[in-house]
Amino acid sequence: MKFSLAVVASLFAAAQAASIPPVNETLTNTDPCPRPHTEVYFFRAFNPSRVDHFYTTSVQELTSATHVSGYASEGIQGFIFPSPEASTVPLYRLFHPARTDHFYTTNEAEAISATGLGWNRQGIAGYVLDRPICGSAPLFRLYNAGNVDHFYTTSAAERDNFLRSRLYVDEGIAAFIYV
Repeated sequence: MKFSLAVVASLFAAAQAASIPPVNETLTNTDPCPRPHTEVYFFRAFNPSRVDHFYTTSVQELTSATHVSGYASEGIQGFIFPSPEASTVPLYRLFHPARTDHFYTTNEAEAISATGLGWNRQGIAGYVLDRPICGSAPLFRLYNAGNVDHFYTTSAAERDNFLRSRLYVDEGIAAFIYV
């Protein structure tokens, strides 16, 4: 009896161990979290004469904006994905040339609606999470109607300071990213 219990226990333990994936195994699309270490910097820049916040994953685009277009780099806002990953959605980038405003949204219908109001689609800025999973943080969206400026931050304190200025209104959470 002791022998048969030991054999059954050994077989059970072996079966459980076989079902646990190795730590370094690549995640599949059925996993809820994106593959680790595939995210890229999400840079933020600001142009004070145009009152426009600009976000990009491209160092070259950031360099051009800061050296040619009058933007000042405000550092790294967080980390997003350059291509689709498990549980991510596109973050659409739009620009309104007459109002000089960059606008980012994960909502395809909102992006389409914005094009009818003068914003031009500039493609996909990157891929983000649409819910708070896998250790992500909210990317807050604010809007200044007077200067026509969309502002995004992962800092609740920074969001609150902008709201206290009474120039910006809270438009909720645009997405979830890593910080």
